[in-house]
Amino acid sequence: MKARLNYFHPLERIKRKRKQYLNSVKLPEALHDLVEQPCPEITDKAKDIDYIVLDLETTGLDSEQDLILSMGWVYVVNGRIDLASAKHIYLNNDSQINAETAVINHITPKMLEEGVSIHDAMLTIFEAAKGKIIVAHACIVEERFINQYLLRCYGLRVVPLLWLDTLCIEKTLEKAISNHQEVDLTLAGSRQRYGLPEYNSHNALVDAVSTAELLLAQQKRVVPNDEVTLSLLYRISR
Repeated sequence: MKARLNYFHPLERIKRKRKQYLNSVKLPEALHDLVEQPCPEITDKAKDIDYIVLDLETTGLDSEQDLILSMGWVYVVNGRIDLASAKHIYLNNDSQINAETAVINHITPKMLEEGVSIHDAMLTIFEAAKGKIIVAHACIVEERFINQYLLRCYGLRVVPLLWLDTLCIEKTLEKAISNHQEVDLTLAGSRQRYGLPEYNSHNALVDAVSTAELLLAQQKRVVPNDEVTLSLLYRISR
């Protein structure tokens, strides 16, 4: 019975999906290496998993029309944020950004002129993400922009990467106690509930570190007196 239940667990489903994908789709080397990495087991403790916590700053939320301005990420290894791994890169986009976007994101056209290409940026993040679970707050944004890049450049649709969404985790946790009350699920609002410090937002690296801190706090909240498994964390982030 337990084996049957495990078969339908979302972590087991994505394992099968990745295997099928590798057998049916020819991937560029960088992506193949990323998808080929073994998935964690259902019994693995969340603290024993390596994560890459990612944030993208963009000109908007429409992945078909808007641009990625910058990427920031940091590793979480052995239950600790590895600040030495922190990376923040600007992307060199041919088009100009408007004044409003520059003010909101604190990114100027000069920064973008000195940035890297979208191709170099994506290859860098794919390499950095090998063997890790990708974490983001409201990861649908990061997923859409990465998927749009893969569709445009390689004709690939929805590569089965392994994501954890701290917004969905927070929504699940708050729904259990707040019922029908409206809850602030923004990164800042979620951090406030854990007593985490307030940081300046709209910077990809700062938001990545902020999300990493939130992830560790959430792990303690899910199972206060024990170590949460990755399978539980992954299920409630769907």
